Amino acid sequence: MPDISLDLAEIERRIAAVRENLIELTEQAAAYSGGAVEELNARRIADQEAQLDLLTRKRDELIARRRPEMRLSIKQHMEVIGADGVHIGTVDRVEGGRIKLAKADSGEGRHKGHHHFIDLGLVAEVEGERVRLSANAAVAVTMEEERSGKAT
Repeated sequence: MPDISLDLAEIERRIAAVRENLIELTEQAAAYSGGAVEELNARRIADQEAQLDLLTRKRDELIARRRPEMRLSIKQHMEVIGADGVHIGTVDRVEGGRIKLAKADSGEGRHKGHHHFIDLGLVAEVEGERVRLSANAAVAVTMEEERSGKAT
């Protein structure tokens, strides 16, 4: 993989693609047996894991550089949107390294009536009164966390 400057959204897309490739390769490895096939799958899996590690490090470095300024620019009542512009929630406040969403945006069923959190690492940029995430809304809501840090 060439060493090029990537924005956070592109890195997140590539990480998702590599993870999907790893799942497929692992399934293929389980389905087929035979020395040559197993060796080829093992090499492919190792290559994908190396790419995933590289992309994850790049993402973490980019986030670390941007986190202090990003944290200060996120204010209460700002709208949180996905990379696709779809509404996800409203900022209650920033706690630690996470955005605490207002209870009103907490979803349905067992998720209704309490705060959810989004890691600041998912923030691509702050645009006026909006916090844009690096993932589309449908993906971003699957990364929301409870107060404990566990996935919703």
